[in-house]
Amino acid sequence: MEAADNLVFLKETIRAVANRNGLLATFIPKYASNDVGSGCHVHLSLWQNGKNKFMAEDGSITKHGMSTIGEEFMAGVFHHLPSILAFTAPLPNSYERLKPNTWSGAYHCWGKENREAPIRTACPPGISSEVVSNFEIKAFDGCANPYLGLAAVIAAGIDGLRKHLVLPEPVDTNPDSLKEGAVHRLPTSLDESVAELRKNEVLKNFIGDKLMNAVIAVREAEIRYYSATLGDDMEQLIHRY
Repeated sequence: MEAADNLVFLKETIRAVANRNGLLATFIPKYASNDVGSGCHVHLSLWQNGKNKFMAEDGSITKHGMSTIGEEFMAGVFHHLPSILAFTAPLPNSYERLKPNTWSGAYHCWGKENREAPIRTACPPGISSEVVSNFEIKAFDGCANPYLGLAAVIAAGIDGLRKHLVLPEPVDTNPDSLKEGAVHRLPTSLDESVAELRKNEVLKNFIGDKLMNAVIAVREAEIRYYSATLGDDMEQLIHRY
């Protein structure tokens, strides 16, 4: 909750300072067709009593360099990622950013320090490269409601803990360079991620029918609205977000 609050405060502060200086700050995911987009990457770790439980201790490290609890949580997020995108990439414009070879994560994979993976494990300076301290979600942008986005991520992680899910093997090369079918694409449009969310009973049970129905209704309204603008939506988005 505090992290989401801080993000809201930060964005409003940046906008206010920019406006005071005659500038406009925007957080839309894809503001120029000939450039990479702008994301809002999220780093997560699991803490209890002042200790990072995502990191392994006492010889309990998994083959991927994290604790069993950490892997199960991360595996839940990985498993539900196509549905989570409806929360973390909430606009049609969001999917203009989630393209191969743009460091945004267009394929359903994870990697170790892999900039082309939507989820990757990370090791801050000073920590052994064999030990993972947190993981990053790159398929998250500045138009997302941070409270809903993080709620979906946490719900998915809890499902991973309950079901003791495990991660597939990491992809440590550019997934776009692999042969076709080796790694599947994530949803390439808001329509596709909403379709995934509709089928996801786990997130529905965690978040609740009323909120889930509201999120889906808003996403479908956004799809209809921006489909009707015929490409003239950029100026609106820049000022709105």
